[in-house]
Amino acid sequence: MLSQLRNKCATARMCCMVVAGTTLAFAAPLENLTVRGTDIVNARSEVVPMRGINFGGWLMMETWIPSIEMEWHDRVPKIAEETGILDQLKAAEKTTGEFVDDVEKIGDYLVRLNAEVKKRVTPAQYDAYMALLEKEPPVNAALDMDRLLRKRFGEIGAAQIWDAHHDTWITETDFQLAKALGFNFVRVPFWYRWFEHDDAPYAYFDYGFGYLDKAVRWAANHGLYVLLDLHGASGCQSPWDHTGELSRGEFFQNEEFQKRAAALWRAIALRYKNDPTVWGYDLLNEPYSAKGVDDWTHAHDLMYDAIREVDPDTIIVMEDGYKLEEKPWVDDGFFPDPKALGWTNVVYSIHFYSGADPEFTTDGGLADHNKRAELVVRIGSREQDRCKVPMYWGEFSTMGNHPNDIAGMRVFLDAFNKKGWAWSPWTWKYVNDDGVGSIWGVYQFLDSWPHIPNMHRDSKEKILEVIARTKTKNFRLIEPYAAVIRECTAEPMK
Repeated sequence: MLSQLRNKCATARMCCMVVAGTTLAFAAPLENLTVRGTDIVNARSEVVPMRGINFGGWLMMETWIPSIEMEWHDRVPKIAEETGILDQLKAAEKTTGEFVDDVEKIGDYLVRLNAEVKKRVTPAQYDAYMALLEKEPPVNAALDMDRLLRKRFGEIGAAQIWDAHHDTWITETDFQLAKALGFNFVRVPFWYRWFEHDDAPYAYFDYGFGYLDKAVRWAANHGLYVLLDLHGASGCQSPWDHTGELSRGEFFQNEEFQKRAAALWRAIALRYKNDPTVWGYDLLNEPYSAKGVDDWTHAHDLMYDAIREVDPDTIIVMEDGYKLEEKPWVDDGFFPDPKALGWTNVVYSIHFYSGADPEFTTDGGLADHNKRAELVVRIGSREQDRCKVPMYWGEFSTMGNHPNDIAGMRVFLDAFNKKGWAWSPWTWKYVNDDGVGSIWGVYQFLDSWPHIPNMHRDSKEKILEVIARTKTKNFRLIEPYAAVIRECTAEPMK
């Protein structure tokens, strides 16, 4: 009897777990997925609809998502306000124009902006403004934050802050909630610097792998697949802040950066090659800085070969980096023919964002979203027909908080489902600190956000206090958006 009781207890421990005070059942084991023609299928050749969500802002910090530091375009006005020249800064901004991160570096833009500021203020005002700006420069991206935290609080203090964020923003509860909404996978963006230091490349440490291991384990516990996404590569594959640095974009101009990315992917593939939970490797998020398809292909071929040395089977996802949006009607398309390159088990991915201003439309912007849907479906259909691979819409959103922005999401999701395409909106959760509202997050912090930290001034304890507030239990499900997601994740395949 005692042995039987022990066996029952052991079985119970294997079948149940506790998350946030709730007893949960382990999910059935996941199946390996593969590519067959333009479909993603399981071992029985059944088409599997891949419908997921992005866990943005977790292992690749984008400060605007958890609202733990202001972006530069909010911090600079704060500095101007503190030095008494906010009106003059606003006038200078009108003359200078908006910062276009695709074509200009942030440093060059600020030089132009500050030259206009100087024309509008007294020498004493300008000196005070510039002194504070130089003392407390904007935290443009994750690398700026990391360096500042280490400078102020040392290695141990910085690690405490990063650990607190990584252990709070996403937990196993988020995987449970994602499954409850009908998603069958999560895309996990990550930063290369959680795996290697720039002064010791190729020497990997456990920090990043530890969190990927958690993500894979938590996903498996709840019957979710995981797509691993290198969101920020060494050298930065685009000039955008979500690579970890704003205005760099040197990845495609330096072979060493590409070799480092390939080696990192090899190490990741070696670790997860036998785990069916990891349905794919998303090689580079939005590789915009490739000058053309030859640059793009060379780098992706390096990464593909490195993975296939150790993992011949796991699906590999490759993104266009908005190249198809630049000239969407070019008959030749952008993606190369994978068969000609010897690539197998490949999925091609496209991102887009659909903005509409309801003030200038008669239907609250829905016509704009419908027009956009026609465009992206035409692009995706063409690339699928050309390359004979599955298509995956890895990031997209209508961004706004108007009812027809949610209706617009239904337009896109319905269109993708009809085509049998994989999809994952951006993003899972979001701190709506300005109260304007959006659908950036399925879960949002909608109460008053009392404080956005200033990483130059706030104490470590104050920063940790703000991070503690970002637990998902403090966020609310955006029910109209969630209703669309539930319906679209449940729709049958084509």
